[in-house]
Amino acid sequence: MRIRPLLLTATVTATVFALAGCSSTADTSADSASADTSDVITVGALTPGNTNDGAFNQALADALAQLEDEGLITYELRDQMSDPATSEPVIADFASQGFDLIIGHGIELGDAVFSVAEDFPDVNFTASGGTDILDAYTDNVETWTYDSSQVGYLSGYIAGLTGATQIGRVESMELDFVVATDEFFQQGVLAANPEASLLPVVYAGSFDDAEAAASATTGLIGQGADLVYTTGDGIAAGVGSAASSAGVLSVGVSPAAGEDALATNVSTVDLDMYPIVKAWVEEVAAEKFGGKGVTSTLENSGIVYAPINDVDGTVPSDVTQKVEDLLAGLADGSVTISK
Repeated sequence: MRIRPLLLTATVTATVFALAGCSSTADTSADSASADTSDVITVGALTPGNTNDGAFNQALADALAQLEDEGLITYELRDQMSDPATSEPVIADFASQGFDLIIGHGIELGDAVFSVAEDFPDVNFTASGGTDILDAYTDNVETWTYDSSQVGYLSGYIAGLTGATQIGRVESMELDFVVATDEFFQQGVLAANPEASLLPVVYAGSFDDAEAAASATTGLIGQGADLVYTTGDGIAAGVGSAASSAGVLSVGVSPAAGEDALATNVSTVDLDMYPIVKAWVEEVAAEKFGGKGVTSTLENSGIVYAPINDVDGTVPSDVTQKVEDLLAGLADGSVTISK
């Protein structure tokens, strides 16, 4: 998952989501009897990848669709906006049209958001990135990230609980937040299963190259991996497909990969953007937006994990309870993640 740089779950149901090339502007006329359209917030949003990825990008798309269904917003969503030369004019156009809130969902969009925001001080924007972006907020730009330590640790804890002894990892690119998430993953694995061995991580070289990810997965399985972990996005389809075909467990494969790829996927820790986006919308409506950075966490339900798949009895029956015990420990402070 990326924040593209990202963040996480204690193996909780995720949503990092996508609506490839889609835009939406709802017709609110039918709801005029129950809602004053002047109270409906207009949102322009951009994602770096396809919004049908079942992960990071789709998480935003799903949140926007839900908020529109609730009558709180209308929105236009543009995907595949990773190139600043393409995204900056779109952001500026949204601002010129008078959108109430413009969301740049992904580290690739940060510079473009801040550049345009300077020229439109009365428009509200969000920018995402790693933890360093949290202090970069301005009066009209709120910044966002997710807790990658929770995403990595809880994913690793789930992987460790399966009893797998040789665990491989296929990651996107060797970026700081990806490396950090992987380190927390290793910590989680060993907390759950100190006897597990971790094979060297393999980088696919892209967030979306499923073919490269499948090849990397096959290579790890050849080295003896009995579980392969990935952090989602487009590469998850390749990991899930190769792992499932070989009858090997996986963690981190997104629903967009399809039923076959998910057959041996134990769980995926992901993002749920709804709580964060709803908070932004409410702040805009109350004219209290800006001047802070926010983080999606397990505690605020911004990180979730998918129900444990027992893979036809391969996965121990007590994994779900142990995951819930871990979450409870993280919540009350009896369990901590070393940072």
